[in-house]
Amino acid sequence: MKKTILFSAVFLVLFCVWPPSALAYQPELIYFQTGDIQIENPEISQAFYDELKGEPRYYFIDSDKSFELYLNILVPEAANRNGRYSANIFLGEQKIAFLDSSLSDWQEFYEPFGRDYYLRGPELDNLVSAGRYKIEIFSPDNQGKYVLAVGKKEIYDASLFSSFESIKSFAKNYGVSILNIYWQLPLLKMTFFKTDVLQFFLTPFGIAGIAVVGAILIFLAIIYYLIGVIKGAIKHRQAKTLLLTSNGMQMKAEIMKLLQKPAYDITVAFISTAAKPEENLDYLKKDWTIMRDEMGFNVEEIDIEGKTEAQVMKMLELKDIIFVEGGNTFYLLKAMRRCKFGRIIRKLLKNGKVYIGVSAGSIVAGRNIKTAGWLGEEYGNKEKFGVKNLKGLNLIPFDIFVHYQPEHAEIIRKKLPWRWQRRRLKIITDEQAVLVQGKEVMLIGKGDAIVV
Repeated sequence: MKKTILFSAVFLVLFCVWPPSALAYQPELIYFQTGDIQIENPEISQAFYDELKGEPRYYFIDSDKSFELYLNILVPEAANRNGRYSANIFLGEQKIAFLDSSLSDWQEFYEPFGRDYYLRGPELDNLVSAGRYKIEIFSPDNQGKYVLAVGKKEIYDASLFSSFESIKSFAKNYGVSILNIYWQLPLLKMTFFKTDVLQFFLTPFGIAGIAVVGAILIFLAIIYYLIGVIKGAIKHRQAKTLLLTSNGMQMKAEIMKLLQKPAYDITVAFISTAAKPEENLDYLKKDWTIMRDEMGFNVEEIDIEGKTEAQVMKMLELKDIIFVEGGNTFYLLKAMRRCKFGRIIRKLLKNGKVYIGVSAGSIVAGRNIKTAGWLGEEYGNKEKFGVKNLKGLNLIPFDIFVHYQPEHAEIIRKKLPWRWQRRRLKIITDEQAVLVQGKEVMLIGKGDAIVV
């Protein structure tokens, strides 16, 4: 079924670039064949390109009903100008007609579709009864090339294309012959007409072939492009995975659920830049130890400060997890901007990497980092290191407030007095995290979502 539909589609492309008259032209290349030739559909216009090689050639027609028998003998002018061929026609064993080459004028005939010249010889056009017919083609020496034209009806008929079923039927009966000519016609030009094969590409058939091949290549290129776009979109939706935490490895159980392979195969870029201004690094050492010793990851500590975009990309591109540790949010964002970390992490997320943020590492992923200054010295963000533009990496369409305690509710309400302002703020405790996968956003960990 699929093959029939595909073939019918290809045929329709051929039909669109050919004029209807081209469909009437049905060459049969038989000059390499031996033995007798069976003619199917004798009323349909066909041209048998043949060559006698020391003996007559016999053609047979079997019909269970009366039909119009049309025959015409031609010779290729360039290859066999002096060839003269006759034909005996038999019904069963009874001879019913004779086409005498000596009584024909053998006038020149130009066939525009193949752009070839012939000499046209004797012809027969009779209504005959049902039966088995034998056609004997011969010449005085039974040598040389000739063409036997059979039938007068063009196979093109609008009724043949009135439905998809009729198109499939037509393609099944005639389409294979049409497509096979593209393999045989260049050979026909060289061996039968003794002309340069390049002339094939100057014929309507050759031009149509080039057009079809071009159309198919363009179609495939468009399909390839669309598939790439769709795959990229799907990959982007599926691969964009961020886990935004307050307290890092306290969410190790949730981190394990994100793994696509065994822990010992996981490589982690442990970005410690935000911790550099901090005095107490116990939290950093705790996360490092759990990740390396308890979870069994392959962990590499990385400081992005002072690095170029290319250097940071090289350090991160082969890692499975980009783990951005907490510390001073302003210091971290300043370093990220200098190495164009936002552009880097977007590329990595599209390639299936997982971003895990801890405190400051979570805040910078949002639209802006204003929440980092709301608690002042309590969380080490008194010093802003000259950062005035609070725009974050914008990896997510909301902001993050970390380390939430009940007493912080009043602070949040003062900073965002209108309820609609707080709709784009995700608030998490040290036992919670925000998981982002594609466009899906969910709160994980202990406790309900916090609304203030």
